Amino acid sequence: MPSSVRCEPLVTFACYRAPFASLRLSSSPRARYVPVIRNEKIVSYKTAYFGKIHLGVARQQTFTVVFDTGSAHLFVPSATCQSPACTRHRQFYRNASDSAVDLDHDGNPVQKNATRRDQVNIAFGTGEVTGEFVRETVCLSPGAMDSPRKDCTELRVILASEMTKDEPFMTFEFDGVLGLGLASLAVDPEFSFFGQMSKLNGLREQTFGYFLSRSDKVPSEISFGGHDPKRLASDLQWVPVHKPELGYWQLKP
Repeated sequence: MPSSVRCEPLVTFACYRAPFASLRLSSSPRARYVPVIRNEKIVSYKTAYFGKIHLGVARQQTFTVVFDTGSAHLFVPSATCQSPACTRHRQFYRNASDSAVDLDHDGNPVQKNATRRDQVNIAFGTGEVTGEFVRETVCLSPGAMDSPRKDCTELRVILASEMTKDEPFMTFEFDGVLGLGLASLAVDPEFSFFGQMSKLNGLREQTFGYFLSRSDKVPSEISFGGHDPKRLASDLQWVPVHKPELGYWQLKP
């Protein structure tokens, strides 16, 4: 049964506190600049920060993703998608993963004799994807899974079978989107990467934070379960999230 979710554009704050229950993990997003052209002239640049994640256990598949606080799902292009918006990016090969489990929309495994798959449509501020569900292991760094790793978690993932041809998927180099909105924004809490990391991995702190560098010479950083104090310009101040049931990291005006 198809579902529909509408996600707002990315919203970024300095650091976040989430309503979930020791480890600090970090990844280093890189900036990419896309020119905005008007009347054959460059009038400005769009900037996207994205980093690498790794899906699977025995044979990991690597993707670049935007860490997006305005959505709450992880999607990557499926190898079954043949549109230009998919084929210009890395695509997930389901048959190459021994750890992926095909799921229905309710989280139950797909029956072996099923002839149709449940799908979801997700609309972003610009662009839309349609995809099917799998449960897969998602890691922040590559490497063997000989023993449980704290930088990995099981997550429901959307494999995009359709992606809109225009922005942002044709413009930017990233393959997919890793949503970091509140779990209430997701179709189900098991789609929430940060929620699953907090629940299953026992993060040292119930926080994640961004450091967005002003220079390409200094790498940007996203940390889960804490933050790097050296990145702070002043002491942190906490305020409650306004209407968290909506799923967005928003403050009351």
